[in-house]
Amino acid sequence: MMKAVFTIYLLALMAPGVYADSISTQLKVCAQLTANKDRLVCYDKLSSSLKQRSEQDFGQEQKFISEAPDSIEARIQKIQKGAYDKNIITLENGQVWKQNDSSRAHWKSGDLVIVERALFGSFFMKTVNGGRKMRVKRLK
Repeated sequence: MMKAVFTIYLLALMAPGVYADSISTQLKVCAQLTANKDRLVCYDKLSSSLKQRSEQDFGQEQKFISEAPDSIEARIQKIQKGAYDKNIITLENGQVWKQNDSSRAHWKSGDLVIVERALFGSFFMKTVNGGRKMRVKRLK
């Protein structure tokens, strides 16, 4: 019976809807497991998903509660022009960011960029080599 409950929990941990659960809630569930092996497997699964979860949540914290990093690094997959000549930047990790200011940046596909937190829930994007920052908003 305990093995079935543990298996169901692990499947739930891997489900996309698990983002709503806080890390502390998931840690408590792992701590309640009595078998050492099952508890260790639970902690291992949880720790392996932390980096992926934090990158997926980056820029969308207002939509759900989650622990997210202060910045991420990613390569630009493509840049499109949107309304009012604003850039729409798709990163290789699947995230899509829209330029929110009127600054000019001469970036191209393949450039490595950093997206970092700014004040009041806003974000800046810049190349890893430095240069101009662009205020951005996450679309996807």
